[in-house]
Amino acid sequence: LRSASSTTQTHNRYLEMEIVTDEFNRCFCKAHRREICHECCMSFDVTNRMAEEEAGLIKKRTPWEVAAEEKAIAYVSLRGMERMHPRPSEETFAMNRKYLEDADKKLQKFAREGHDVETAFRKAVEKQQESTLQMDAMTQAWRKENPHSNTFEVGGPETQRLYEQVAAPPKSSSRRGDFYTCDYCKKPSAAELKCCARCKKVAYCNKDCQKAAWKAHKKTCIPWTGTKDPKELALTWDELEAFGGFPAEGKVLEIRAMLDESMMRQVFQCKDRLGKLRRIAAYTNSRGIPGLQQGSIIKWKNPKFHYFMDGSSGARIEEEDLPNITVS
Repeated sequence: LRSASSTTQTHNRYLEMEIVTDEFNRCFCKAHRREICHECCMSFDVTNRMAEEEAGLIKKRTPWEVAAEEKAIAYVSLRGMERMHPRPSEETFAMNRKYLEDADKKLQKFAREGHDVETAFRKAVEKQQESTLQMDAMTQAWRKENPHSNTFEVGGPETQRLYEQVAAPPKSSSRRGDFYTCDYCKKPSAAELKCCARCKKVAYCNKDCQKAAWKAHKKTCIPWTGTKDPKELALTWDELEAFGGFPAEGKVLEIRAMLDESMMRQVFQCKDRLGKLRRIAAYTNSRGIPGLQQGSIIKWKNPKFHYFMDGSSGARIEEEDLPNITVS
């Protein structure tokens, strides 16, 4: 099975489509107001994170983190282009090899200065590979529906449908708050952070982060008018990891089973509400989780993080965990 798309058609469609921007100069497709739209063949996630940094919504990355992301994008792009049919032009390959070489030179310079470029590059590659795994999941779902075809044409309503069916993050309520990740520096915490006293839906790890974020946050900080404080959002993978492998008592992890990697037991790459991917593996008596299939939403009360022997991480589901798990 191969992924395929027409570079020229995609480029022309992109030019023809209109975009809209918000008060922070983040871009979205005009037709659907999506940051990433497979139907319109538009993706603004990288540029929107840059816009958020410039606006002061989130903490700016270090120069070596930026260089690591540049190298990771070129590295993963080259690997992805090898799978395309028809293959991109040699000029496109050469351009990405040049990007990779330039970014690598920057990282070598930062390494000589004593910065931790290995960790920065590892995290950047992990982030970029999430896009590859997402496309693998959509291709997997498409293949089930089209067992006699061998070419998956990327882009358009069909691709968007598959994305929403198996790869979209679980939906989050706008009336809930995230109290375990700093809204500015994005550092997760096992302890509940102090939330904004006005909107009560974002939290900060210290006064410095709150002060740095206020100039931008005040534009969207709407006073909370409920009679009770907002309920908390489901945990993310990073927030669960912050609990150090101990059960997050009273908390809920909500994830989508995206890519089926099952062999001897059920194993899935699962996406949280922020798009982070981690693996779950069923170590139950049946070696499975009842009702679990690609695209399912899993809600697990009192979850715990796990590091697997192969270096991956996520969650190991035991038989005693099943009463706390719902699948829909």
